[in-house]
Amino acid sequence: MKRIRDDEPQILAEMKQLGFTSEPPAAPQRDLIFDRLNGLGMTGKPPRISGYRIVVTDRCNMTCTYCFVDTNTGADDITIPDLREGLEYLFEQNAGQEEVTIQWFGGEPTTRFDLMQYGDEYALELAEKHGVGRVQFTVVTNGVLIKDPMIEHFKKFKYGVGVSFDGAPDDNKVERFLLSGKPADQRIHRNIQRLLDAGVHVGCNLTPTPVNVSNLPDTVEYVLSLGINFIYVNTPIPISGRWHVDGEALCRAVFRSRLLALSRGAMLFSSLDRIYQALDTRLPKMYEHIQQDGGLNAALLSRGRISILDLNWRDDSFVFPISQLREQPELLAGAAKNLLPAKQCGECPAAAVCGGPSRNDVSLRNNPEPDPQMCDFFQVGLELALTDHTGLQ
Repeated sequence: MKRIRDDEPQILAEMKQLGFTSEPPAAPQRDLIFDRLNGLGMTGKPPRISGYRIVVTDRCNMTCTYCFVDTNTGADDITIPDLREGLEYLFEQNAGQEEVTIQWFGGEPTTRFDLMQYGDEYALELAEKHGVGRVQFTVVTNGVLIKDPMIEHFKKFKYGVGVSFDGAPDDNKVERFLLSGKPADQRIHRNIQRLLDAGVHVGCNLTPTPVNVSNLPDTVEYVLSLGINFIYVNTPIPISGRWHVDGEALCRAVFRSRLLALSRGAMLFSSLDRIYQALDTRLPKMYEHIQQDGGLNAALLSRGRISILDLNWRDDSFVFPISQLREQPELLAGAAKNLLPAKQCGECPAAAVCGGPSRNDVSLRNNPEPDPQMCDFFQVGLELALTDHTGLQ
């Protein structure tokens, strides 16, 4: 065969190092992936908890049809002793680290703003005591109950405020409304503007639904028109035992929305970022529960308990007393998924990005195999990312 260029052998050798070769693989893809993980020391077993989602209350002033949280059950709110015990454990585990993350969650966490204030002040005390460089504070809120003292607090503690809504009023009122049955869009929009005017960093947490997937770019356009330049598209949570949106349609809509946001100087994050990160770093991104620092994000609950799955505190098999986690830190490894659990996983082109369903998905679906819509999302996402030149944001 005639050479096309003189440096062809060198180019082919470099491509082979990156995994591009015309030769058949020496072993099944599943084995090659596990060998790669072992060589990199990626076990999915976090050495410590490095961030909390603090489930301060299950009380909420809204009812959203797709919410995975059981709200207004009468369950106990978290208490100050709970906060002290949980935060002390977190900062002891992260002594000398650069950063700890704290996200307030509910229910609607602003219904217990008093506990947020106390917890934030105590977190800064503990950060100084244990030599933690920075505490990143965020809150996930529906934006209805924002008051002036909250805005001042968010400014003081350099919060990221994630307001959950699904788009323009006609879309938002389909799934999200007050307990009275009325929409709250005007109040939410006023509060977003107040936060932005005060210089608070505001983002939008957008949940994909059958209603908004088809017009997701229009929804993103609407969010941008409010002055919000940070958008996070949530991954569907199979609370009914399956994904409630079409995986391919969602992927293509998110891809278009991402390009739209970038063209406006904004940032849109989603599960697609795992694909971009894997391609950019040439590293597997199969363990979504691991944070950038190698630690675990967990849920701090009432009565001195922690769920090692930050989005699942229904399943008691993932919930432990803090005292038990102190004595048995190896329990944190229970957050790691069972990689490539099905035969089709080992043959999937997106295997090194997806890795199979998370522990949370397996628990909610009561099925260890992946949802076909999740498979479609990652497979189509990989195809799209390979044609895209924008890379990481």
